[in-house]
Amino acid sequence: MKRRKSSALPGISADQARQALHVLVAEGRIAAAEVSRALKRREKLVRDLRARLQSLGEEVARAAREAAPSRRTRTAVRKRAAKAITAAQLAARRAQGQYLGAIRQLSKASRAKVREIRKSDGVRAAIAAAKKLAG
Repeated sequence: MKRRKSSALPGISADQARQALHVLVAEGRIAAAEVSRALKRREKLVRDLRARLQSLGEEVARAAREAAPSRRTRTAVRKRAAKAITAAQLAARRAQGQYLGAIRQLSKASRAKVREIRKSDGVRAAIAAAKKLAG
């Protein structure tokens, strides 16, 4: 009698599947050797899939390396982007950073006072006043 192949498996747990295999082998409906061969085919399929995934990963990495800019390009871009600033510009930026750091912890009213001091006396005086107001 020819066996029918079923394409859909019922939703069963791994434990239930193991029990069903034991029953089928015990009844002689499936040979233990068939089960072993099926498991070996499954292991081979998993190994093949893993090997294909690994080769795909290597291909992606290679393509990413080829698409990335070369060291020469990165260096050229970096050199163009770096512009020299004068000592006065550097001092002004540092003073601005100190000013912002000093007024950050002040209330709105105190900030307004410090802002007026900055307009009249300059950044250094405003920083000193902000530090004094902060405590």
